[in-house]
Amino acid sequence: MKSIAFRQATLAVLIGCVTVSCVSSWDKGIKASDSISADNSYYERYTSATRGGDLIVKFEVKYRVHATYLSPEFRTSLLKRANELYLEGAPDAFNEATSKAGFIVTAYGLDRDSVDLLNPNHWTLLFESKEGPVKPVLVKKINDKLRWRNFFETMTPWTTDYLVVFDRVAVNPGADNLVEKPITKLTMATGEGKIQLEW
Repeated sequence: MKSIAFRQATLAVLIGCVTVSCVSSWDKGIKASDSISADNSYYERYTSATRGGDLIVKFEVKYRVHATYLSPEFRTSLLKRANELYLEGAPDAFNEATSKAGFIVTAYGLDRDSVDLLNPNHWTLLFESKEGPVKPVLVKKINDKLRWRNFFETMTPWTTDYLVVFDRVAVNPGADNLVEKPITKLTMATGEGKIQLEW
């Protein structure tokens, strides 16, 4: 009888946890951080700044690639979230892309060597604006996944992640004060296909 009551109490606690999402500890003063999708204001900016998808050849996913455009608007949200999570800003966060057009690119392929964006013999990266297409001035591998996966949900243990910077001015593509929408296009080409992302 005692065992049945214990099971019912345990079940009630588990159901309660599922209902309230169990985002906190039982202990006073301990609280889990919001996930990317639960941080509504950040998530809205993040999803609007992110494009991507799968390159499929003969029913096989060759590459899964996503890029987040580090526009001034998105960078403001990124710094705000960094303040909330780490209780400090992120002054070193992608300094190389402070005023330039920068992207966080996450790439997955069955063969890790095939998603090496640092190899110009395997990948061509181009940023197209009204001034025409340019190659990147910086392609840098991001190694600190533990920190940055709290900001980019496409960053996983299986992806290879890069900061890609172009010598063009970063703009907010959807800003109301713009007379005309600027061309903001990232093209990634490899021997097996081409990925074109537009903002």
